[in-house]
Amino acid sequence: MGTSAGFFGITYQGATNGLASVTLSIFNCDHPDDVAWCKHVFDYSTNNSGFLTKAKVPDFLRLFYRNRPQGNTLSGTYLYSYPENEKEFIDALFGKDGQLTFATLIEALKEAQGRFAEPAAPLEYGSAAVLRNDKTKHTRCVLNPQQRFRKPIATSQEVGWELYKEVKPELVASFNDTGGPGTPFRLRTSATTQFADAIEKITWGRSIGGEFSAYATRKLVAFGGQGMGV
Repeated sequence: MGTSAGFFGITYQGATNGLASVTLSIFNCDHPDDVAWCKHVFDYSTNNSGFLTKAKVPDFLRLFYRNRPQGNTLSGTYLYSYPENEKEFIDALFGKDGQLTFATLIEALKEAQGRFAEPAAPLEYGSAAVLRNDKTKHTRCVLNPQQRFRKPIATSQEVGWELYKEVKPELVASFNDTGGPGTPFRLRTSATTQFADAIEKITWGRSIGGEFSAYATRKLVAFGGQGMGV
């Protein structure tokens, strides 16, 4: 059962284009989560007008990648707020009227993915030696996971993942903005927890996880609820 659940999780979070995996990229728009995010950012960038102009393409990409910082890092590398080849790709889609609809954009992106357009790797380090050195010095990474991946790739990353749910640059840039999206310290119930809770409800008629300690719960299950067996 564990294998099936794990496989389902991979197939849901993964993409048809194996090169894309779970990375955040406009060339990964066969996945419904990415299509929804792309549409959300498109509408925000165009003020819901339905048409994107060339002048707004940089804003669209910056918001899509959740305001990635641009410039030199403490490690001596240089980061870009978005892949330049993606800007060139979108610029080439504009017609004579200088406007681009979301339908045209998404179809072009899906066609590019069908030709295995490779997303730019969301890497901050191009050298394993530099990465090890930064870990030794406890140098913080510049890019946060939300700016690199579409979904948490580990359970621990679910804490605070929705901190960057809003696309407004002023909200993305600051943890303490008064108009920001509330407290980030919230762990959404995982599929594993929901599955375990469902088993408890079927077995005992209610959720017992919150009523007993972990030790008591194991004993209760082991002895069929007929006394704790201690």
